[in-house]
Amino acid sequence: MTSNQTSTWAFQKIIDKAAYDISASSNTDLNRIEDYIRHNAFLATILLDSGGTPCHIGDAQRRFNKAFGKYHATEMRKQCLSNGKVTRRNKKLQPLAFMAFDIEGTRHNGFNTVTAHPHGHGAVIFHERTLANFEDANKEFLTLEGGYKISNPTPGISLVDLKPVNSFEDLARFLTYSLKLEGKLKNNDTNYAPYDFYPAWSVDFPFWSFRAPVPALSPLPPNTTRGATNEGERIWSLHSEDCHQCRPDRS
Repeated sequence: MTSNQTSTWAFQKIIDKAAYDISASSNTDLNRIEDYIRHNAFLATILLDSGGTPCHIGDAQRRFNKAFGKYHATEMRKQCLSNGKVTRRNKKLQPLAFMAFDIEGTRHNGFNTVTAHPHGHGAVIFHERTLANFEDANKEFLTLEGGYKISNPTPGISLVDLKPVNSFEDLARFLTYSLKLEGKLKNNDTNYAPYDFYPAWSVDFPFWSFRAPVPALSPLPPNTTRGATNEGERIWSLHSEDCHQCRPDRS
């Protein structure tokens, strides 16, 4: 898939997750999908704790995939559950996250096979029954805009930065921005894990077998697609404000 096709696919999966949650709720009105996204999804930026030591991009992708997978499994999803315990019965309530790997400089069309500041961008959608638990567990990290800047949640991650989603277009633009590196990864040395969903397919996470009852949505109107990268840069700039761990050259 091209990066545009990937961003459309990721966007649709997040919309489908909202439809899945709604379909299994007491209020099955699918007209509330966009409200569900606004209330339960966040734009996400994840910074690895690399210490600024350069490493090959393939190794960095492996580290990012492992570090975020560990954070999702040991921190994020447990914080969503009232007792902090993950079981086969409540795994279906864990959040769905999409993350795309990135390195410094790609915002300005730069690319290198060595990176000192690997990170990722994407989105997280929480189940409406569990978001309050996550918010309570991270209330000390709440930002004025209603997001969260979670410092050092695991040894491998220095920052989890979550920003509210205002609309379908907001989500789609950020996913397009998130995947700007993906189109540059051309060989087996650099494409170990350019993007992924968390959690992976499992019989205990039945969303992956769900057939959405809504037609595919166009993530962006044709006249706004061209502005996706600029919008992504604006959002990332906002992410970086007052964050002493975010260097100006990160993208």
